Amino acid sequence: MSVSPRSTSTVRLLIVDADVSSRRVVRKALEARIARPMLILETAERDAARVMAGKQTFDIIAIDLETIGGPQAFRAFTEQLTPTTVYAMGDPTNVQAAVACVRAGAADFIEKPLDGNAFARRVERQFVESIANAVDEADGLIGSSPATRALSEQILRVAPSLGPVFISGEAGSGKSLVARSVHIRSRRRNGPFVTIDCSRTPVDRLVADLSEADGALASADGGTLFLDEVGHLPDPAQLALMRFLDTGEIAGFDGGHRLSVRIIASSRRPLDDLSGPAGLRQDLYFRLNVLTLAVPPLRDRTEDIPLLVDAMVRQINRDSGSRYTRFTAAAVQCLIGRAWPGNVAELRSALETLMTLYPGDLVTADMVVPVIVAPAAIAAAPRKKLPAEVRPLWMEEARVIEEAITAFDGNIAKAAAALEISPSTIYRKRRDIEDAMAARSA
Repeated sequence: MSVSPRSTSTVRLLIVDADVSSRRVVRKALEARIARPMLILETAERDAARVMAGKQTFDIIAIDLETIGGPQAFRAFTEQLTPTTVYAMGDPTNVQAAVACVRAGAADFIEKPLDGNAFARRVERQFVESIANAVDEADGLIGSSPATRALSEQILRVAPSLGPVFISGEAGSGKSLVARSVHIRSRRRNGPFVTIDCSRTPVDRLVADLSEADGALASADGGTLFLDEVGHLPDPAQLALMRFLDTGEIAGFDGGHRLSVRIIASSRRPLDDLSGPAGLRQDLYFRLNVLTLAVPPLRDRTEDIPLLVDAMVRQINRDSGSRYTRFTAAAVQCLIGRAWPGNVAELRSALETLMTLYPGDLVTADMVVPVIVAPAAIAAAPRKKLPAEVRPLWMEEARVIEEAITAFDGNIAKAAAALEISPSTIYRKRRDIEDAMAARSA
């Protein structure tokens, strides 16, 4: 059987095969190919497989026919499963068994001995690419974490209303995407979506956009006007906006033409922090404080990072026409471990940097660490390879290890996972480095 994958951050796989070498080939290929955290369980016993499949849901199950007991046993096993994708594995000369498995619901019949890389590519197409296509259609809201799901539910409640919406969130957290999502889910979805960046637009232009017939407000008639960083609106522009909210009209139209425009505003600061002498007028504050949404920072929804990486990598390749770059599971785990003070915008910038440095390559954790630890160093000119700059290997190991530990706020386990070594190796190397430093200073 073949079903649409779940929109979760972890790929769950079960391998049922008495041949330990086959299981090892599949696991190694999947871990090298799939750039997403994976839970891979294995069993050599068909009874154990039934128990495991009955206790939890898997995205993909690969079943060796000989291990499960042949086509009839395969059919009986799959009939007990919750909807999932199942692959049958077996002797390519047994055509009847292959046909029987496909008729019983197998997504495909995989020939043995296994080509691990071919199977991993098949899994990638089945799971990763279909998830990426699904999230690409999600109006920019990518993720399945509790925080993202809660925000999506709030948007669904807010969107049908005609009232103003205020969106708060840190820089780079995706406030403009949320604003567009509200628009797309509203009754104004077929109308224009017009944006004004209040922090960068000159005062005269802001006033004209909110009060003249050829301004942004007028061009948003029938749709939505998004005021990004509304706290930067100067007083004359606030007066023009307030006049429209009170009357539905702007002065540039003869005869008092009424506009139908929904206002969505955003700010890095909560709305309550914007009112006052240096912020919004009190009357405008009350007009905007109707429906509010708070966009969570990326550090509060790190479960979304694998899905974001998938979608962003495809979008960057599509926009730039570059060769496809893949990220190992350890590299993605390294990205998950960062706090991302610049939020989604900073993550995208890091991905663009890595894809520029390693076009068409497989990006590993050791490639990611220098970029997310010291991004400014990437833009610096390449260092000259002079003999005087050559340092002992243990010094370089010390630098890489300490940078990784710093990147994960002292978490040895996460640093070890990012460096693709064990925590015990970090402890041993730090001890050896201390001994080397002591001997050097003696």
